[in-house]
Amino acid sequence: MKDFHIDHQSRGAVQFIRLSGSLDMYSFPRLETQLNTFFQQGRHAVLLDCKDLDYIGSAGLGALIGFAKLAREQGGDLKLLNVPDRIFKIIELLGFTKVLQVHNNETAALDSFSKS
Repeated sequence: MKDFHIDHQSRGAVQFIRLSGSLDMYSFPRLETQLNTFFQQGRHAVLLDCKDLDYIGSAGLGALIGFAKLAREQGGDLKLLNVPDRIFKIIELLGFTKVLQVHNNETAALDSFSKS
């Protein structure tokens, strides 16, 4: 498994985070710290680009749902972009697509925040 990396950019009001490597119980605290920082700063619109993500653990998925719900309570959202098929199948199997919006097009994903 590759090392976990987080690359952040602001795209207007949306916090765009590109993830790479493995998001597991060891690496998730780094993402959790980043998300908590955004929320404390009042930035509740987050798009996670998962194109280069090799793995995500069930605990990480559960926590992302918690962050998505918290973001929505504050008028924002947490959405996923470019989820690899093997990870999407897990998200779908667990029924998480009912809670987490998954996009395949960056422009459409960013535009969806203005429609939320």
